[in-house]
Amino acid sequence: MKTKFTGLVLDTETHFKSEHQNIIYDIGWVMGDLRNATAPKIERRFFVKEFLPTSFWKHTYIDKITDERKFWKIDSRADRTQIHAHNTPSMVKSWDYICGVLSTDISMVDSVGSYNWGFDSRAIDITNRKINHCAILPTWEFNKFCLQDMYVRKIVNRDYFRFIDSLDAYERKNFLSKSGKNLGYSAEVMARYINKHTDYIESHTALDDSRVEFELARLFVGKHFTEFKNDFLNNVKSVSWTLVRDRISSAEKMRIREDSKLPKAKPTKDIEILVKSFGGTQLEYLAGTQLDLF
Repeated sequence: MKTKFTGLVLDTETHFKSEHQNIIYDIGWVMGDLRNATAPKIERRFFVKEFLPTSFWKHTYIDKITDERKFWKIDSRADRTQIHAHNTPSMVKSWDYICGVLSTDISMVDSVGSYNWGFDSRAIDITNRKINHCAILPTWEFNKFCLQDMYVRKIVNRDYFRFIDSLDAYERKNFLSKSGKNLGYSAEVMARYINKHTDYIESHTALDDSRVEFELARLFVGKHFTEFKNDFLNNVKSVSWTLVRDRISSAEKMRIREDSKLPKAKPTKDIEILVKSFGGTQLEYLAGTQLDLF
């Protein structure tokens, strides 16, 4: 019998294309045993009361001539969200209340993550800063992971590219990025691959997306538990789209991932002169390159 290992997978839906960029209006999460597919799960979803009013749904732009922010259009998600919130008022809670529930749930699990941890964690702290003028995640103790990091480096492998190459032109379009120029690696694309459901479309609501991403976490942990704990847990790394474009093997991607230190550049004659003019002090990131010059 596998040792129990619990996780909480969350998703956030945020405002964008306005001065309210990355402010959360919809947040959801699923928690349960990541090593047992039949274990029960707990699900939660909340609308953030402070950020539901109409003013937050106005897309705006900066006028290049006047340098003023001007109204463009209403976010297409506004109507359905506000109707849902009106019909289910029990889901509408203050941000502080939501954070209290989330903090309690996080304290009861072994790990916390999302598909794009960089985005979701930033959105949580930005939203909290809007209300309470400080970040909140640094004040909580938990072990974090990023599904995008895990899937791009371990699941997108030679078998994945064989699968992509076996698709007809119509199906292959469903595995491209939004631009259509390269292979995508979103949660939606990974769910299509894992479930062999090439037409699957995420709902882009917090709880539904959390459900999909929790299953992605379960599948990964079930297959790669040792690598998950040793390589990915509390060691979140960003992902470059070129890792997928260049069809780099999983083994090579993991090697690159661990090789995080940039080689030190040798100072050119001009830089040596500049260093001397500053009394031989250390200069960093000169001309975009990290340099240790003495």
